Amino acid sequence: MFRRNRNKTKLVIIIILAAMVGGGLWAAIVSFLGGSQAIPTEAAVAVAKVNGQAISLYDLYLTQLRFAQQLEQQQGPLTGRIYEALRYEALEALVDSVLVHQEINKRKISASRAEVDAELQELIDLFGGKEEFQQQLQRAGLSEASLRAQLEHQIKVDKLQEQLVAHVSVSEEDIRAAYERVRASHILIKPAGSSDEDWEAAEARAWEIYSQVTPENFAELAKEVSEDASSASGGELGYIYRGKTVPEFEEAVFALGVGEISEPVRSTYGYHIITVTDRVEAEGEEFEKARAELEKDLRLAKGQEDIEAWLQSARDSSEIVLMEHRLNAFKQMQEGNYEDAVHYYKLALEDYPEDGYLHSFLGDAYHGLGDLEGAIEQYRVAAEKEPTDYTLLYSLGKLYEEAEDIDQAVEQYIKAAELVPNDIFALLTLYHSVTALERWEDAKAIEKLIEEFQERQNALLQPEAEGEAATEAAEGEAEELPELVEEKPGEAAAEAAPQE
Repeated sequence: MFRRNRNKTKLVIIIILAAMVGGGLWAAIVSFLGGSQAIPTEAAVAVAKVNGQAISLYDLYLTQLRFAQQLEQQQGPLTGRIYEALRYEALEALVDSVLVHQEINKRKISASRAEVDAELQELIDLFGGKEEFQQQLQRAGLSEASLRAQLEHQIKVDKLQEQLVAHVSVSEEDIRAAYERVRASHILIKPAGSSDEDWEAAEARAWEIYSQVTPENFAELAKEVSEDASSASGGELGYIYRGKTVPEFEEAVFALGVGEISEPVRSTYGYHIITVTDRVEAEGEEFEKARAELEKDLRLAKGQEDIEAWLQSARDSSEIVLMEHRLNAFKQMQEGNYEDAVHYYKLALEDYPEDGYLHSFLGDAYHGLGDLEGAIEQYRVAAEKEPTDYTLLYSLGKLYEEAEDIDQAVEQYIKAAELVPNDIFALLTLYHSVTALERWEDAKAIEKLIEEFQERQNALLQPEAEGEAATEAAEGEAEELPELVEEKPGEAAAEAAPQE
């Protein structure tokens, strides 16, 4: 909630996310949840109250959906269990948002029209003008009035943050250090292992390279010998700010003048030979323009612990009532109250009897109580109700392992493997589980699936391979042709001679 971001490119996200509002948001939510039956008919039904202020089912699903979309971009498709966990994360985010809103009202924090206009104008400039900005708003299904409301709220949040950290001091040295930066390149020599001998060998190699390096040949030498991803660009690292690298590297790089080269510097990564190609000092008109914003950002960074402490205090002193059984159940699981979790998951299943993932979480609660038989039964039901999710079968197998029913464990692992013929990582995990139990004959079933996967991959690459083979054959024939032609005296020598 409390994250100040003055990078205006980030504000574009407001427009992108707002595109889900209108234009069939509920259709998106239905799809996200896997069917309309998952959504109660009353979208405005309250799922929680914070000091009497309701959080609606609509807001919960919308926030959950956004969290899921962000996570899917990072990790790929998500399982139903992860969606359920995101539901509770979404609730916590909404609770914090309500607490912040209530505090803003309590302190009578306001945002003037001029302040909103200024923020809006920055967005317009970002898009290259009013016309393009309006077009983007129309594509997103967002009105300027609703965007202004969002900007107004963000300004109020910024002001609340500033009030919470107003006591935090920022020195002139802090401001200057935050502005200063250097453009650097390096050559990295890594030790072959972790032994003293490995590090000594790396140091000797670094000193050898240092004896050869000059400002003129630094980039070429980095391409040849540096053991770092930056080697392809001649060791170029871009601009480096204080606090963004390991201490040893930072101390060395900021001590260099433009064009200077450091002696080998040891860090946890290996030995660095560093050069600086540009410096931006804390002086001049540009620095003075940035000073106020830098001070604000530094104060927020230093006061982050205070902000988190305030938010925790607000949670502890507030009346937060969860009105949905599955949310209460998840909360109890988080706190290790397994008996209460069992109670609430049973109530949740009365509302959603066909939700296999709720059965799996109930199984987790039973497992927390040490009821292995109850956990197995719930995961068995979960796997039946969600027959396409291999992770449930995998977890069921682990429970059978714990119960020392190896036959059933292996059976679940094989069933799981059959569900993911195109997921090599899942197949390898399941193969490891079966071989760890020394069930070599059973492991062959999964091994066959792995081989079939490899065959499919090879088949996909076959046209490319055939094309390469044809090219190589043609080149081979071309190389052989001169041998079939009777060479005239003197021609070979003429062709081999340097051409002017």
